[in-house]
Amino acid sequence: MNDLEKIVWTNELSLNNEDVDREHKKLIEICNDLIDLYKLNSNRDEFARILTGMTDYGLIHFKREEKYMQKFSYPKLTEHKQYHRNYIYKVAMYNVDLLGDEPPEPIEIIRFLKKWWINHILKIDSDYENYKNKIQSDVKYGRY
Repeated sequence: MNDLEKIVWTNELSLNNEDVDREHKKLIEICNDLIDLYKLNSNRDEFARILTGMTDYGLIHFKREEKYMQKFSYPKLTEHKQYHRNYIYKVAMYNVDLLGDEPPEPIEIIRFLKKWWINHILKIDSDYENYKNKIQSDVKYGRY
């Protein structure tokens, strides 16, 4: 996938959980907004503002997702939370650095976000949903 090619939501990315998918789609949409901004040669402040929005929404999503996994006793919850913490730290540092004297190239941030989200959804998140289905849990994803 080309760095500036938008992420297209496909059935492959779906966890077959409408509520989780809705939040993942929103995060992908924000990532695609960053690609659009980059193509328009927008300023760093605007890029940082949208990246902050992605971080904020990511925190909300991660909190819901972690509560959800906790409800059905997902055995890899601690590991999963660490993935989330590492992501938030990395993106927060990108944001701080964007407004500093030696900002990272926006394309580097876009590359990271695309790779991280696609991998996270396809491998990490699909694992918890597969586990939940395997144990036949009736736990619903929601706003906790």
